Amino acid sequence: MKIKNFTKVFLFVAIAALFSCSSSEDNGDGNGGGGDVSTTSISLTASGLFVDFGTDVDFTVKTNDGTDVTADATISIDGTAIAGASYNAPQTGEYIVTASYQDAISSQITVNVFPVIVSIAVETANTTYNIGERIEYQVIATDTDGNLNNITSAADMFLDGVASFTGSTVIPGEIGTIEAYATFSTHTSEAYTVMVEDSATTPSSFQSRALIEDYTGTWCGYCPRVSYGIELSKEASDNVVAVAVHNGDPMSNSFGSQMENAVNITGFPTAWINRSALWDFPEPNNVSQVTDLTLGSKSNGIAINTAIKGNNLSFVVSVGFGENVNGAKLVVFLLENGLVYNQTNYTTYYGGGSTINGFVHDHVLRHSFTSVLGDAIPAGEAVAGSSYKMHMDYAIPSNLMQNASNSEIVAILLDSNGQVINVSKANAGSFTGFN
Repeated sequence: MKIKNFTKVFLFVAIAALFSCSSSEDNGDGNGGGGDVSTTSISLTASGLFVDFGTDVDFTVKTNDGTDVTADATISIDGTAIAGASYNAPQTGEYIVTASYQDAISSQITVNVFPVIVSIAVETANTTYNIGERIEYQVIATDTDGNLNNITSAADMFLDGVASFTGSTVIPGEIGTIEAYATFSTHTSEAYTVMVEDSATTPSSFQSRALIEDYTGTWCGYCPRVSYGIELSKEASDNVVAVAVHNGDPMSNSFGSQMENAVNITGFPTAWINRSALWDFPEPNNVSQVTDLTLGSKSNGIAINTAIKGNNLSFVVSVGFGENVNGAKLVVFLLENGLVYNQTNYTTYYGGGSTINGFVHDHVLRHSFTSVLGDAIPAGEAVAGSSYKMHMDYAIPSNLMQNASNSEIVAILLDSNGQVINVSKANAGSFTGFN
């Protein structure tokens, strides 16, 4: 019995030793420290997940211990294996990508391939325009999928070989042709030509508008009374035009001084209507004195078309004559809206406080493109059925205005006595027609 038990123990030890040696041979040592470590997972990355059409996407596959096994892995695009680890999509869209190595399969990733622009072109609504009309250029891009995209805001416009002063919106000021082209990224459009002529019909009657010229200052305690009257007038009629001429405050300038001297201003506030009558006190109670002048029509009128890009302002003032005017003159002002300064106040308006903090000053005279008393219109152009046009491209100095986009053009037609025949205004970037 003892011999048999000893034999069993020997056999168990021998078998155990045999398996231990087999493990040692498989692993290179008795501790399993040599040879390949089993791969439990792999990761897949791409050189880009959002790429333009035509771009190579390179893939990388690594094991859980960081070993790069890209060369031995299989990359599949939408379930189909590809040769190698780089892919250039045949068309735009989404592509599902996976990788496999030994028995491990990666999580899927999605590569998005976007269409790219292959060409750009310039177009306009018409091919012929009149002086003073708005030319709205559009830049249209065609991509690899044949889609058309409007990229006007991102493109650069060139007119007759020179960068457009006001970008894609142009107000032509002379007869002839304009050859335009656009650039975007590495693309340049073909030239696109429009004709500019002067064949617009001049109306025989025009909307009547009224002008208020308000002589004012932030230090003037009774001036809010006129400001309030102007607000009421403009609420009552869209055809009231106001110009605020400042004195002795940060908004004053030499043009305002010239106007004060011309009409002999002796006190503030003073408000002139159509340069022919003082606005009766108290102005807020006499709004009809202004608005009555906007009723009906006039035989002569003004249209204004403007474009602006940054501080570059372009405009055409068109003065239409339904009847002859001897000694006609034109005044063109640049105003600014939205200026904030504290305003002294002796009135009950705007809450009645002694100081109106943060008062918003609108229609502030900043610059005059003509004499403040008017430049003469050639006699041959101030005749019935004719239009006189003034074109201006003006780079607004940075120290002239706080915000060029808040600018406003006011044009005033005067008779030989300097009184207003008609008036009009247009905010920068907008158009005001004759009627």
